[in-house]
Amino acid sequence: MADSNARESMLENIRRALRRNSTATLPQAFAAQAEANLQTKTNGDQARAEMINRFASELTRIGGRFQHCASEQAAVEYIEQLALDRQAKMIVSWDVPVLPGIDLKTRLSEQGIVFEQSAEDRELISKAAEADFGISGVDYALADTGTLVLFASERQPRSVSLLPPVHIAIVRTEQILPGLSELFPLLRGESNGLRNLSSAITFITGPSRTADIELKLVVGVHGPQELHVLLLD
Repeated sequence: MADSNARESMLENIRRALRRNSTATLPQAFAAQAEANLQTKTNGDQARAEMINRFASELTRIGGRFQHCASEQAAVEYIEQLALDRQAKMIVSWDVPVLPGIDLKTRLSEQGIVFEQSAEDRELISKAAEADFGISGVDYALADTGTLVLFASERQPRSVSLLPPVHIAIVRTEQILPGLSELFPLLRGESNGLRNLSSAITFITGPSRTADIELKLVVGVHGPQELHVLLLD
């Protein structure tokens, strides 16, 4: 209700401003288009906010932890605090900057934490198996199930998100899609142009879960016990 009132207030301010000055430089048709553009943007922003809320709700429902970070600095502070709370000694990450504006290696080393960032090889797999945290980006996130979609590549090794007991994923708001129906056209190149897709696409829905023969569910036996998703605007 508050969003609706705010939107109507903005539109009414435009109407009053245009009516107030009969010598306004904007033609009437242009003013009408400006008002329509504002309405479209507002509706788009509202739809995006609803999709983010849906993603956060679904993620937490399946055991993930969601944090909306206002900046990369806020994301780093979250990672640092979590690492200190868990007494982390080593963190592994993709070989692409998941927080390009921050020297994460230096920041973590100041806390006495080893930060490994390398391509997929036997050495990294071994280190990922010993690491306390794995930090990755994502390629997409699906709002309807709280799922993360990661394309494996030489610089985006799967071991980072699969082997450490704690996985921290950095998600940008523009990477969130409503669901699989919107993802598949992008994978086929119908909406995003042709791209060389990885032969391995990982779908991560919450922490790792394993059920035994009696269907008793156990978390974190064959993968991360915790999944933290940090959303950046």
